Amino acid sequence: MRRRSVLLLALLAALAGCAELRARFPGPDVLFIATPSDVGIEMLRLAAVSARDVVFDLGSGDGRVVVAAAREFGARGVGVEIDPELVQTSRDAAYDAGVVDRATFLWQDLFVTDLSTASVVTLYLRDDVNLRLRPKLLHELTPGSRVVSHDFDMGDWQPDRVQRVRGPNREHRLYLWLIPADLAGVWRVRVGEREALLNLTQHYQVLGGTLTLDGRELAITDGKVTGHDLAFTAGALAFTGRASGDSIEGRVGEMAWSSTRVR
Repeated sequence: MRRRSVLLLALLAALAGCAELRARFPGPDVLFIATPSDVGIEMLRLAAVSARDVVFDLGSGDGRVVVAAAREFGARGVGVEIDPELVQTSRDAAYDAGVVDRATFLWQDLFVTDLSTASVVTLYLRDDVNLRLRPKLLHELTPGSRVVSHDFDMGDWQPDRVQRVRGPNREHRLYLWLIPADLAGVWRVRVGEREALLNLTQHYQVLGGTLTLDGRELAITDGKVTGHDLAFTAGALAFTGRASGDSIEGRVGEMAWSSTRVR
């Protein structure tokens, strides 16, 4: 009887340990399936990775994408993985490839990872995990950062580019998004010597709204933001510009225009 009690206590302790571990790492259980090496290279090419980039691979598995980013592109890579054995495998791979100075691997839940230093994020997760991750990407990444997902999209956030890549056994689909600047709000505009009011709505990279100029309210059409850069048409006027926080400067035809967000 005492032996059974001891075994029961041991089992309860083990379960408590698992619960504590899951509290520390509450991320999703995603089955590790490695991205073929050639496909991983194409993901990095699609994101135009260079030595200036910091590449975060979320759910980095055996570390092959991070190692490739460091070895083939000269970037700094950070892998985030919840399986400690895969983290160690990744660190060993970085050592073998001679890139330990540019490749870091974190034993961490990707939902608590600070992404603010990343300029590129690569993913091979699931569609439901991508949807849960989407607000974090939009909130933490700076405008112009690139996100590449292998095989899985982001729901109603339409990709800026889709590329099909032939792998060893099948065709793979890669999705690219550029993080858009947040431009929604009311802007006070100066077009040459004229003043106007711009009311922008935004759905990811698509802009809408109205421009009130010379007493006329013009609908915004063909509005798009790509990183910090934006373009839209209001009536017969085609605007282009670049946003920096609550300011925009650009051109409309031969005239300069500028704008400040007032709310």
